[in-house]
Amino acid sequence: MIEVDGSFGEGGGQLLRYSIALAALIGSPLRVYNIRAKRDPPGLRPQHLTALRFIAELVSGEVEGLRVGSTEIVFRPRERAPRPGEYSLDIGTAGSVTLVLQAALPVLLYSRGKVSLRITGGTSVRWSPPYRYFERVLLALISRFGAQVSARLVREGFYPEGGGIVNVETLPSYPLHPINVSKPSRPDAVNGVSYVGNLPCHIAERQQDSARRVLESAGVKVGKIDVVCNQPAIGKGTGIVLWTRMGDGIIGSDSLGEKGKPAEEVGREAAEKLLKVVEKGSPVDPHAGDNLVIYMSLAQGESSILVSEMTSHTETALELCRQILGINYTRQETPNGVLIRVKGIGLAPQ
Repeated sequence: MIEVDGSFGEGGGQLLRYSIALAALIGSPLRVYNIRAKRDPPGLRPQHLTALRFIAELVSGEVEGLRVGSTEIVFRPRERAPRPGEYSLDIGTAGSVTLVLQAALPVLLYSRGKVSLRITGGTSVRWSPPYRYFERVLLALISRFGAQVSARLVREGFYPEGGGIVNVETLPSYPLHPINVSKPSRPDAVNGVSYVGNLPCHIAERQQDSARRVLESAGVKVGKIDVVCNQPAIGKGTGIVLWTRMGDGIIGSDSLGEKGKPAEEVGREAAEKLLKVVEKGSPVDPHAGDNLVIYMSLAQGESSILVSEMTSHTETALELCRQILGINYTRQETPNGVLIRVKGIGLAPQ
């Protein structure tokens, strides 16, 4: 049985989600203890239960300790490959759709056939990637490994109601190819989406105008930033997502609106985040880094990425993959960011 101390590194929900996903893929029983010991309150929260139950369902597994507040779980997968077919998952309230997909996608791609998933929850909520960043940046990078996945936003879901809907389809994708996205580059034109749900359209327009001004004043070319005011949505909210190609990579940033936060600040915040990565010349932004580590670890051969900075989430993901999969990795500071190399295990299809 794999033993994981849930308090090490970042010590949050990401560690828990990645642990159970990796254990499912290699068919190994898993015990995670000290779950979220550094958080207040510690232990499992409702949004974690949904992700764990779903991954266990995919591999016909059993999970002990699956209750709110639990600081220890034991997971026993029965199968390694999820059954093809259609699945439906409701996270409840505004639990993040993209954080659940962060853990579920590597497992779904291991199925022997097509999988269709309809997932309901929060699509634009704090402390998680908004859906459009997931689609435009993360999926674009994950596809470089040969992952066959597509996603479509059906309905936006804001905090606290949630209720957003995303449809995802995957095809068998293992073995994954290694990637090399490590060359410092200059940006192409920046594109994006500025959006509102159940609020006046001028808010999205002001977010877009503000982001454009900040980027152009820094000498960065801006392409098309779409203004979306008619997306079906549950609850009220706003946001903006920006992205641009950097050589072989693609980087992105985002900002969400909240009560008392001017639209101009939302647009400026997203633009300034993107500029920090552009100025480094890195082809991978810090939020994408930890999402790519798991695919690098499962791929055949050595993968390399150059991230603008090393986050605690990325460090935790690397150590977790080393502990569970036995991968070797290196990290090297450079003037353009941190170069991460991972020698993957080459997980073979069943």
